[in-house]
Amino acid sequence: MLDEKVLQQLRDTQARLNAEGKLPSRTQLAAYYDTFRRRFGPERLSSLDGEALLETMHDHSSTNRDSLVYWLEFKDDDEFPAYFGSIAGGSALKFGIYRRKETRAWMTGSPRNQRELSIPEAVEVARKHRDQFLQGAELLEALPANASDADYARLQEDMDRLAPDVSNSAWGHKYFSLLHPDKLDNYHVPSYQQFHLIKM
Repeated sequence: MLDEKVLQQLRDTQARLNAEGKLPSRTQLAAYYDTFRRRFGPERLSSLDGEALLETMHDHSSTNRDSLVYWLEFKDDDEFPAYFGSIAGGSALKFGIYRRKETRAWMTGSPRNQRELSIPEAVEVARKHRDQFLQGAELLEALPANASDADYARLQEDMDRLAPDVSNSAWGHKYFSLLHPDKLDNYHVPSYQQFHLIKM
């Protein structure tokens, strides 16, 4: 439970920001979430395969602003403003795969040890990520409203088992939180979440 003084400060801040028009309304937020789901939700991703899936999920080159990873890291406009927690920073390898700007080759590995992937290999990575997103989305769909701490502990265990490559990543957390903002917060890195919880 929050201290009453802290709770009142948060309520006062929310009221002030609402009065200044600096917070989106519930209706606006619902529209943004719906836009994201139509573009990248389970129904959309499950309808794609091959290079179309690869490019829709992972091509965030300067010429493609319509990919999932671009929306998660950079998208900030009237269609989808940056209200949903940042995952900016680090290298594009945080997504497990990226397209090199200079050569258009698909790359994976670590910052000091990268390797080029063939298109079929890159497609397999995209399929793996897509399948894990679909399984994670099913788990979240089944999570009850107002779930208990024990429910969330089981959710994490199931996520780690069924979606090991995305469940503990910032981009994976942001993806899932945009599909289920009523079940996951928009702090996508545990250390930031813990920092703000401790502050309160």
